[in-house]
Amino acid sequence: MTKMVVVFTLLGYMVLASALAASDCPFPQGMQASIGASKQAIEARQAGVAKDDLLARVSPDANPQMSRLLKSIVDEVYDYPALRPEVYAAYRFEHCFVSQQHTEQMSAMKFADAWPLLKKCEQIEPEGARPPCAMRVVHRVTGIPE
Repeated sequence: MTKMVVVFTLLGYMVLASALAASDCPFPQGMQASIGASKQAIEARQAGVAKDDLLARVSPDANPQMSRLLKSIVDEVYDYPALRPEVYAAYRFEHCFVSQQHTEQMSAMKFADAWPLLKKCEQIEPEGARPPCAMRVVHRVTGIPE
């Protein structure tokens, strides 16, 4: 019995390690960071912080996966018309979560395809329905089932 637990635990770590190696959004740090970084990037843009200044704040000593994640968030926030923080953060959280198991499909996803759908999510009332709508955008654009 103890051997089986050790084998399953080891297999779990192997799966986690391969997901970390393949995904640009390391689990669970990337999921947590995607929410905070999304909101901070939007706040920085609204405050008039230049994109290059914000990118310069990404530590060169950071984990390469986290650096890529943060840079892609800054690119999306600055290169497209503004989205509400709760909509973009929910989208990014789901993007990160789905990328854990569907790395190739997610890496092929273009934010340009998601942006108009996210903009529609902003129009939904009540406000609490916006984040689930934004999370579904990831699945609509990629075709990955929820």
